[in-house]
Amino acid sequence: MEEKKGLAKGISFFGFLAFGIGCLFGAAWLVLTGTWLKAAGGPLNALIAMLICILMEIPFVLAYLEAVPMIPQAGGEVAYSFLAFNSFVGFIAGWFDILAMVALCAWESLAITKMAGYLIPGIANVQPLYSIGGFGVTPPLLIIGLVLIGAVGYMGYKGIKLSAKFQMIVTYANVALVLIAALLLAPHMRMVNFLQPLSVKPIFTGVVGLLAILPFAIAGWESIAKGAEEANEGLSRAAVGRTMFLSLVIGGGLYMLAMFVATSIVPWQTLLQGSIPFASAADLVLGSNILGLVMVIAALCGVLSVYNSCFFAATRLLYYMGKVGLMPAGFAKLHPKYNTPVGAVIFVTGLAAIAPFVGQSAFLPLVDCISFSFILLWTTTLLSVLRLRKTQPQLKRPVRLPALGVIGVLGLIVTVFMMVALLYPHSPAALVWPGEYILLAVLIVLGIILYALRPKAISEHERAEMILGDITRSIDS
Repeated sequence: MEEKKGLAKGISFFGFLAFGIGCLFGAAWLVLTGTWLKAAGGPLNALIAMLICILMEIPFVLAYLEAVPMIPQAGGEVAYSFLAFNSFVGFIAGWFDILAMVALCAWESLAITKMAGYLIPGIANVQPLYSIGGFGVTPPLLIIGLVLIGAVGYMGYKGIKLSAKFQMIVTYANVALVLIAALLLAPHMRMVNFLQPLSVKPIFTGVVGLLAILPFAIAGWESIAKGAEEANEGLSRAAVGRTMFLSLVIGGGLYMLAMFVATSIVPWQTLLQGSIPFASAADLVLGSNILGLVMVIAALCGVLSVYNSCFFAATRLLYYMGKVGLMPAGFAKLHPKYNTPVGAVIFVTGLAAIAPFVGQSAFLPLVDCISFSFILLWTTTLLSVLRLRKTQPQLKRPVRLPALGVIGVLGLIVTVFMMVALLYPHSPAALVWPGEYILLAVLIVLGIILYALRPKAISEHERAEMILGDITRSIDS
């Protein structure tokens, strides 16, 4: 009976927008300013690269615009890929999506401790209990990480309405504080800071250098797909899809705004040093650390929004894969009162709770490898939409994209670019040789093994009928 009840409805239009923007626009705008400027060789190249990155991702967003309202299921890419191809493709898409979301949860739980260290410097200087790979695990930071993980896990257990409200609070607080900071810094912006020198690298070299690593930062809007099944009554399926496009445009635009403001208030080359150069620059021009603290608080909200969004996506994927027989059935069990996937919530919370005990050094290689996951997810969705036009023409498509063939070609060109950027050893975005290449290969093999060990109680035909039946019920409701 639990599985038949289905997930509770509770995400509004602005809730979906918060999940998308919140997963995309976290804290990178504050802590990676110097890294991005160094890769681009100047602010002009950086802004051009950001704009091109947004445009590069549009073909994939357009594919999701058709896929999400057509198949409004918690499994997202798992459902699209299964119906278009087979259970193996669906499983691999789900496996790498879960890896990405859980790894990001772990990483953000560590990032939250760093932000706390910036806000309360004394806690970062506490004698560590032990160190792993140079990362000292201290009692205060350990407690902060575990409190975050436990709090988000509790919200996930209690229901989607609570999680969605929290997501809106931290996401829109982050956006509002960034806009306030930009307004306060506007009188101190000088084009001479932006222009001298405009670039220390040729435009092509600088743009490509940053563009190779940028798509994996301007990502996360696809997390919205996992919430389509929990949209509020009365919210159209097409509207859910549109929030993905808005998330990319708004989140990408905020990145560009932050970069422009940061490089205009001080000579941009001074931003190449330090862990939070934007906040330090704001302190310098204002002669006070108040705005810098506000910016760190904004980034703290961003970290919380990324964690909550990734946690939500991971639990829904596990729930769905358990429901259709691609993972153990325990993940599909719903709480009798809250209609939340309690097994998946406990499992993801437990995995994320490992992170504060082992530190950044253990998770950095895994975080680097999840770039592969985003490429895989975007590409499989694009190919699935193209194929479903032929294999499942009867599916209702509230959004039917024109020129899908052209969109598909453009998307595949972008896929090739991103794959080369990730796997070519001399690329700025390449994995670290040989360890991270080996790790990626191990993850692929592990996924294949898990697929072979999947529950066999449901046949391929029964699984397809189940998914199609769920789609019909979702649309009818």
